[in-house]
Amino acid sequence: MHEQLMTDGFTGPRFELLREDLWLYGWRVLRKWMGEGEIIARCRESDIYFFAPYTEVEEMMRRDEVRVDIAGLCLGKAVPLFMRLLSQGRWNPERGASIRTFFIGLCLGCFRDAYREWAGPYRRRLAEVLHPDVIGGFPKVSLDPEPAAQMLFRDTVDTILADASWEERAVCMLMLTSGATQEQIAQRLGTTRKAVERRLGRVRRRAQELAAAGVIMVPSVSSAVAK
Repeated sequence: MHEQLMTDGFTGPRFELLREDLWLYGWRVLRKWMGEGEIIARCRESDIYFFAPYTEVEEMMRRDEVRVDIAGLCLGKAVPLFMRLLSQGRWNPERGASIRTFFIGLCLGCFRDAYREWAGPYRRRLAEVLHPDVIGGFPKVSLDPEPAAQMLFRDTVDTILADASWEERAVCMLMLTSGATQEQIAQRLGTTRKAVERRLGRVRRRAQELAAAGVIMVPSVSSAVAK
């Protein structure tokens, strides 16, 4: 095949057929690895490192539309790059790696940038909610007009969310400060209602554990945060 492509001058029907075949192959492999959460380990095995917190990886594993977006971004970079390298003689079948193996290696290299392109807007949505001035607490929240009660509430919320992820904090922030529904929160954060439910479930379990251990003394507050 390589000799035929060379004879064709790396143009024409065979070249385009190879492009389509590699795109479809990469599409299947990347979506499978993303769905299984394997893609990050594959990148690290190839010394490709980037920031990918577990909450984002979970989002990628659970949501097909996220995998579709990232795979499209990745292949949009990897396929043209591969076809260019192929025409430059950068892949040689005599060196051991099959054409698909070589291509997937390029996909892993392009995955880092594709992931960052997806993660950038996702993180900005969280940052808009978790403004630096209020990341550590919820100063606008007040369930009681008395200053002491307000302080107790904020301290309790801070304790519950001390080890929470950005996503969990953002969900609670929106629920506490705006009274937004789970569907509205999902739309604001660019996620799904089920993802919001899961994050609230984690906060709820954490609040219940702290209340049972006597760390937080106001069960009604833990309920307000986790409902």
